[in-house]
Amino acid sequence: MILLLAAHFSRAGKDVLVIVILLIPFLFFIKQRWVIQLLQGVAFYATLVWSWSTYEYVSARMANGDDWIRLLFILVALAVYSAWCGYYLLSDRVKELYSFNLDQAADDAETS
Repeated sequence: MILLLAAHFSRAGKDVLVIVILLIPFLFFIKQRWVIQLLQGVAFYATLVWSWSTYEYVSARMANGDDWIRLLFILVALAVYSAWCGYYLLSDRVKELYSFNLDQAADDAETS
């Protein structure tokens, strides 16, 4: 998802945004709750980007009389995949990896 989003912004000439997006995967090395929340935000932002791009590109193709069905399927698939990535970051497995269990964190703090 990250590489596709970076390629999308690169095509639009937004180089600073491309660099920021390409650095995002390195956040996975930080095992903190705010990282997952930030990554969720990025995934849901990507969903909005793909949805808006779908509207713009399909409208342009339809106005020109070009083939637009395949483009629609591809961009909708990207939007759905990005939304799924954001949803997956809510899963119990991710919460377990990134210490979302507040009771366990409190117990660890007491024993330290």
